[in-house]
Amino acid sequence: MKKVITTVILIVGGISLCYGEMFNLEVYASKFDSIPIAVTKFSPKSGGTINKNQPWKVIADDLAFTGKFEVLKINEFDSARIAEKSIGVYIDGEYMVDGNNVTLDCHLRDVTTRELIFGRKYQGEKKFLRSMAHRYANELVDMLMGERGMFETKVVFVRDNGSKKNLFVMDYDGHGVRRITNLNTVNIFPCFLDSSTVLWISFLRGKPDIYKGSISSGNSDIFMYSRFVETSPAVSLIEGNVAYASSKKGNLDIYVCNTDKTNVRQLTFHRAIDTSPTWSPNGYHIAFTSDRSGSPQIYVMDRDGANARRLTFEGRYQDSPAWSPKGDKIAYASLQKGKFDIWTIEANGSNAVKVSSNAGNNEYPCWAPDGSHIAFVCTRGGKSDIHVVRPDGSDVKKITNTGDAKMPDWLQF
Repeated sequence: MKKVITTVILIVGGISLCYGEMFNLEVYASKFDSIPIAVTKFSPKSGGTINKNQPWKVIADDLAFTGKFEVLKINEFDSARIAEKSIGVYIDGEYMVDGNNVTLDCHLRDVTTRELIFGRKYQGEKKFLRSMAHRYANELVDMLMGERGMFETKVVFVRDNGSKKNLFVMDYDGHGVRRITNLNTVNIFPCFLDSSTVLWISFLRGKPDIYKGSISSGNSDIFMYSRFVETSPAVSLIEGNVAYASSKKGNLDIYVCNTDKTNVRQLTFHRAIDTSPTWSPNGYHIAFTSDRSGSPQIYVMDRDGANARRLTFEGRYQDSPAWSPKGDKIAYASLQKGKFDIWTIEANGSNAVKVSSNAGNNEYPCWAPDGSHIAFVCTRGGKSDIHVVRPDGSDVKKITNTGDAKMPDWLQF
């Protein structure tokens, strides 16, 4: 399903490759496991200075987040410090503030000659300053690594205020938090339908039904309902079909429907509880949680419900499967030794690996769109916040600090 980036930014300056044709970026990048790069403080051209959301820091943090760059942040060009790190390229820039608008010039330069390799100019409202910096970082990642950057993606999540739980959305790095719902009831388990729409579970009618709403306006409408439980929506990136769990025939089973709610089909018919579906990225398979073996475990089936097979065997309680964007792994929460942690397992059921090591329970995994990180919820110290970690368990970062954040879902490409 096609996703759309909605941020309003005007790109007014194109690529400058006159010197880049001589400086071979591909050769430079291929020399390192992590590409050395310096980012210097941007200078004001006119109209005042920017003290909040400084673009050079946003770009530096974006590149460092990937783990594929060794980033040196410096206030001004310093040839000695840059030489110590064997850095061959650096970023500088300028900006101009005009009332509520800003123009941002970003440059990638050769350290030796200080010639321009790659430049971009952006214009927009000041509230989009971080988005402009994210976009330049995305373009650099594309140019240097041939990969799509994820710095303009969003995470939708729940803030838990006891009897009231509402949906919020934020940038991938925890900035730009905005409320989506403001309802006096429980709203949980959000998932992106596309870049502007989410599905979630709401108790607005006193029981769990699936709702559909706009991220920008908060306007919503009921999507799937019955006299029973409708829960755990998950959207296929290929066809846009929605898998979900329903108890309308007695116990929870997995169903699927089109995004216009038509063509409802029941996929599982077991007397056990089947819930928490997640689609494989190619749309051919669905992983889900079932207690048909006596305890909740992760299973996989074809998209038509055929060939269901158990995937996990270690631990007494496994839940919340999340299929990686590359299709090779499934992340899930596993209860072992008295606490939940995030694990991954190969899609064929081999090589189960523990990922999280934080104190407290670690649950609700979801993948970054490039597969580089897993977001999850950690309840360390009695507070609930969203963290990100690499699939190998390294480089854990906390991206919320409110103590009430739960159930993230990361917008996919």
